[in-house]
Amino acid sequence: MGSERFRFLYRQGEGTIDRRQFWLASWPPVAIALALTLLWLVVAPRQARDLSREGLIDWSIAATYAYLMIYVFVLFLCAIAEYFVSAKRFADRGRPQALAGLAPFAIFLAGAANWYQPRSEGTMPDWATYIFDAAAVAIVIWTIVELGFIAGEAQAPKK
Repeated sequence: MGSERFRFLYRQGEGTIDRRQFWLASWPPVAIALALTLLWLVVAPRQARDLSREGLIDWSIAATYAYLMIYVFVLFLCAIAEYFVSAKRFADRGRPQALAGLAPFAIFLAGAANWYQPRSEGTMPDWATYIFDAAAVAIVIWTIVELGFIAGEAQAPKK
């Protein structure tokens, strides 16, 4: 892929793409985000540190949180890239390009709810995270069906 094609797909909202181009352009940012997320799930700290028994500086914890910072930055870049791909596909479908931000926003909101709930000291009930998760899954499924399986205006049969 040349730099012009990369810029068109991942860095600008103008233009349109068809279903095939959507699938081909979507898999790299999604694959990167999923791989980095799986790695985070493996290395994420599972419990609070007990400083009465542990040293103040633990290099493995420092490395874990350094990875977290890199992971979040790359995750945002992947979301931005996927936004631009989806915006082009929504334009091809004759829908507002702003709908491309709905899936990443729902995913980030569900992630924030899942992060906040255990820290909320009871102000956010356990079941509330399931509502955010269900909404995010529904929006992502709708987006995939809308962009990946339904023909665009250019491919739709004329009446």
